[in-house]
Amino acid sequence: MALGGLLTGRAGAELEPVIPAADEGTPARDWHRGTRLQRVLGSTPPAIGVVTPFLLLAASHWRLEPTTAAAVGLLTVIYLVAFRSPFKCSVGGAVPTQPILVAALLTCPLALVPVMVLVPVLLAGWIEGKRRPRSFLLEAGNAVHALAPVGVLWGTRDGAGIAHPSPLLLVAALGAQVLLDGVTAYLLERPSAAPVRLMLPPLLWTWQVDALLAVLGWAMVTAVQPYGPLALVLTGVPIVLVRFLASDRETHLARAIALRDAYAVADAAARCDPLTGAANRLGWEQVLAAAQATLATSETPVACTVLCADLDRLKLANDIHGHHVGDQMIADFATLLRDCAPPDATVARLGGDEFAVAVVRPVRRGPVDLITPVREALLAHRTTLPVQLSASLGQAEVRHGRPISEAVTLADLAARRDKAARRMNRAAVPPELLALAGPRSSAALATAPEAVAP
Repeated sequence: MALGGLLTGRAGAELEPVIPAADEGTPARDWHRGTRLQRVLGSTPPAIGVVTPFLLLAASHWRLEPTTAAAVGLLTVIYLVAFRSPFKCSVGGAVPTQPILVAALLTCPLALVPVMVLVPVLLAGWIEGKRRPRSFLLEAGNAVHALAPVGVLWGTRDGAGIAHPSPLLLVAALGAQVLLDGVTAYLLERPSAAPVRLMLPPLLWTWQVDALLAVLGWAMVTAVQPYGPLALVLTGVPIVLVRFLASDRETHLARAIALRDAYAVADAAARCDPLTGAANRLGWEQVLAAAQATLATSETPVACTVLCADLDRLKLANDIHGHHVGDQMIADFATLLRDCAPPDATVARLGGDEFAVAVVRPVRRGPVDLITPVREALLAHRTTLPVQLSASLGQAEVRHGRPISEAVTLADLAARRDKAARRMNRAAVPPELLALAGPRSSAALATAPEAVAP
């Protein structure tokens, strides 16, 4: 759970660097990008986190009572569960380990506390697949925070190694933890040279949560301690609550994403012609509105070029060959327009046999010729349909200060003139249509206005 690409905040003062290992893909590039000194600094906290707990164990002399051993084992397991119970927040993610740490500081031998934190952290990393040496070492950086409160409370130990601090000293111990958190996070991020200003938000958020959870942990230990070490299992209640809330949040988020995706699909479908995949009239109007805004706000001169096209003989093909042939003509012509239009153009079917194309370009790139590629493609087009594709075409352009509707009107007028000019050639109805129509309808088809366009 990355925090702005920097850290993974973990309530309980663990901050997981996103530079963990050379074998974990992209983060490794941040590690190798750092200088030798930066890499050494980044490796220092994990090294301390691994070595120091065992040095403390070696330097301590105490006898582990069965009840204390039960408390140590129980809190270690609960810490592992807490460390693997992340919840997301505005600056990344966190895990509710602080109450368990406070419980360990007050009920277990201090020399064991760093190990009780280190072992679950390394085990969690192992479960998550961080098993190579560097990855394993850097994961140990999440356990360094436990050393600070242990050091502050070291002088309050009894014969069993358990601390008995005053409330003021406990606050000082947690303050030392906060200070060590900041230093550790800074050193861990040196290979990636993360700016301090980006590290502060997740750190401040984590410290605030730590303070609240520390109070909760102290209150729970005070309440259950008279009932024996097994009562410490109640310190896991906040973890259950966090897991429940996190699960509910994920369910709510999944539903919200599904609803958003469904709305996006419906919104796109509302602007798309189902037969051709081109924009429909609603989509076309939105494209023109966006183009008009571009013309009005662009700092450089831009022009909008519009092509209007009317597919020939569509009604005749529907009447004689059936609507399946007409639908295929429409789909083929839409594909032809998309192939001929520039990549940044919008192709739309406005309804029936009416199509349009719009493209917005900087004036410095010169005029856009939309008609010539379409005419050439129509001449070269070969089809198995009984009707050859042809269309009437018209193009117009407007620039800054002129309404795009003017280009649409002029392009449509040009297309009508094109159709009229082609009709002046008085082309006959294609013979295949006359043959299919039969003798009774041949005379009417030969003089039908839609039949005379080539």
